[in-house]
Amino acid sequence: MIRDARREDADEIVELFKVILTDMELPVMSEVPWEQLKPALVEAVKGDNYRQSYKNALVYDTEGGIAGFCFGYPGGDEAVYEPLATVINAHGLPSFDTYSDGESLEGEWYLDSLVTKETFRGRGVGKALMAAGYDRARSMGLPDVGLNVDHGNPRALKLYEAQGFIKTGEVRIADHLYDHMQKRV
Repeated sequence: MIRDARREDADEIVELFKVILTDMELPVMSEVPWEQLKPALVEAVKGDNYRQSYKNALVYDTEGGIAGFCFGYPGGDEAVYEPLATVINAHGLPSFDTYSDGESLEGEWYLDSLVTKETFRGRGVGKALMAAGYDRARSMGLPDVGLNVDHGNPRALKLYEAQGFIKTGEVRIADHLYDHMQKRV
């Protein structure tokens, strides 16, 4: 079942978010033990003012826990959120932030992050989360859903193309080149 995330989902969301942070090859992932970084990220997800807030998350809930989640928000709104570096620095950790100017576009609902627990991959969890994102975009009056896919992630690219996304540009995030893609919903 897809539902809005709740504060109490923060721990499971962050464990899944770790997959994305690791795939992005962020230096902090090799410089800081996960046991030190995780509490700061959980605090951000429980907070109201971060892009990675539970308020911007949808989860695929199963009886055994969360099988996947996504973060999404209106495109162009990155600047209205507190930088993730704020909570990281408050925990005395080296700061990082993945935000890039032009990461999302005005007028789209931006699918910032999406990940499925490994044991649920290939079972439609990602597609269901994307469909919920399309519904969210429509409910907000946003005609397009946008996302960025790493050039090094052909599996995700195949999923997005199958969903009808088309490349509209490129953006560099955390030293990786991404295709910006959109789908009219």
